[in-house]
Amino acid sequence: MTDLERLIESNAKAIEALTSDIAEMKRDRTVLYQLVSDLTEKIGQLTSHQVRTYQLIENLDERQSQLANQQQQLIEIQKASSNQQEQLTEILKKLTEK
Repeated sequence: MTDLERLIESNAKAIEALTSDIAEMKRDRTVLYQLVSDLTEKIGQLTSHQVRTYQLIENLDERQSQLANQQQQLIEIQKASSNQQEQLTEILKKLTEK
């Protein structure tokens, strides 16, 4: 085998190796693009879930405020009822004394 033939064979092997490397890089790039696409989708889903979570928290805050107001109203009703009961007790005492 002459030097020229060896050089041609060597170059052919190098070209084959480079072609294989390029094909592998293209496959890797395709996989990478798919991973980036999946990650972008997951980030979108996470953002959507975060928005929903914040809406639920806001709703819970509003409900807690409503419950606190209702509790305060019940306390006021209980105080008024207690005062009325005391007044009725006093009236009954006066009626029984006579």
